Amino acid sequence: MNNAAPALLALLLVCSLPAMTVVAASPERDVSTDTDSSATDNYLLQEQTQTTPVEIENTTNQLPLTGDIRGSYAETGADLGAALASSSIQMQVDYERYALFEREFDQATPEERATIIEDTHSRLKERIDALEPREQEMVKRYAAGEMTKTVFLQQLSRNHHEAVALQNALDELENHLVRYSVPGEPLSRQQLRADRSILDAYTTPIRTEIDAINKMQSPNERYEYRIQASQDGYRLSAIDGDSYVTETIRFDNRDIDGVNQYQALNGTNGVITDVSSLYPWPNVPGAADYHDRSRENLYVMDAAHDGVSIDVYFDGATGAVYREIQSVPINYLPAVEVETKSYPNLKVVINKTPANGPIELTAIDTETGDPAQETILVNGVEIGTTDESGTLQYLPPTEQHSITINRTTRQISSE
Repeated sequence: MNNAAPALLALLLVCSLPAMTVVAASPERDVSTDTDSSATDNYLLQEQTQTTPVEIENTTNQLPLTGDIRGSYAETGADLGAALASSSIQMQVDYERYALFEREFDQATPEERATIIEDTHSRLKERIDALEPREQEMVKRYAAGEMTKTVFLQQLSRNHHEAVALQNALDELENHLVRYSVPGEPLSRQQLRADRSILDAYTTPIRTEIDAINKMQSPNERYEYRIQASQDGYRLSAIDGDSYVTETIRFDNRDIDGVNQYQALNGTNGVITDVSSLYPWPNVPGAADYHDRSRENLYVMDAAHDGVSIDVYFDGATGAVYREIQSVPINYLPAVEVETKSYPNLKVVINKTPANGPIELTAIDTETGDPAQETILVNGVEIGTTDESGTLQYLPPTEQHSITINRTTRQISSE
């Protein structure tokens, strides 16, 4: 057997990985790690049922969540246990399936090669298709308070690692299509592109950063982010340097088996018209690219301009945004409300941004007029200390929350 056969066998081992649950969790900022009744979690009933992005002036719009939103903070760091668990996803195999494919691919007939390619992709596709129902179920359970934050983060980590493994497997499968003679089209390039677009949604910048920090050996490396979830979707978001990074999923805007309303009309041109109306920014020629993934009832738009990047997954059946991934400089976000609070010896100025985005809090000592260095807690969780200018930026867990300054709790609404 030459070098090609082991590569394919390695691919097939990935195909046959059994479902498993990650057994180690990343550290998280929680008062209690075995229940979710801590002060880090908060509920807010939102009566709106908006499915279109929230309009934000001078930058890209943002997909909202609806319903009862559960918001909390999380912190991840070096976690050898999580790294080992992710490795075990790659290593565990189903030996019965392995035995079925223990043959030399290079010496098989062209027809046999086509069959192997089809069978292998079929197994990969089953695993790709299983990612979303699993994620949707865990989001519903977490939003309902039936799943702890620890387990929720474990499941996110598991899906990320499985998506990476599946991407590698697709690459190996495509390599065999290129290197060997295979009759017909057992696996089209269009299907490969559609599969990769699906998997990209599970390897977003936030998830990749969480995974990278988990694998670091330094205990000083931390990554802080916000989790918000409802029965219809969830959002991960973080302040990464000077940027506000988010990924939002709306499961209720997805209908993979529905009739694609664009294929019967003018295809991608119709999608461009509709997505452009939802995301008028950036109105710059060449800033946005559109990709037809109609084999999965999807169309993908990605745009980058002037420091802002956005990826949009648009469902062909519902004509609505299903997934959205953004990175926006915080100073691009307009202040929708400026609130000033006065307390003994302290003035607090709060600048709020749209769609439950970052809040800038500035503390000023009223006796001296100087910026005040204060430790800030949000819903009982310490999120940081104001800097030399008296300022701290943070992500509100939900639209209504409390802050604590100088050990005195102040109720703050970011509606």
